[in-house]
Amino acid sequence: MDKITQINLVLKDYFDLNKNVKIVPAKNMMPYFVLAGIFSKDEKNGLPIHYLLKKLDTLNQLSNIPYAFAEKKAVYNKWFFRSENHSVAEIIKIQNKILKKKTKDKKKKVKK
Repeated sequence: MDKITQINLVLKDYFDLNKNVKIVPAKNMMPYFVLAGIFSKDEKNGLPIHYLLKKLDTLNQLSNIPYAFAEKKAVYNKWFFRSENHSVAEIIKIQNKILKKKTKDKKKKVKK
């Protein structure tokens, strides 16, 4: 079985077991990928999965891992996996709500 198929199976199992999880940073899945034998070890906090996702993105093959998406930055990308039940638009809405809440909380702390 190839790496991409194995990654998809691990992600499917993870989201099936954790139905309340909508999104997870790719680096947080490294222990599961190592346990499944996909990668030999986690180097530099998720570097192996980062490189694989970056390579797939460059080759325009990221759709091979339907759970994967990137938060594009000027210099680098932050990689995430989302459950199949949630679209990127839904995930972005959730992230924006979290960001607004964090911003509000920071403003409250500054006022005190």
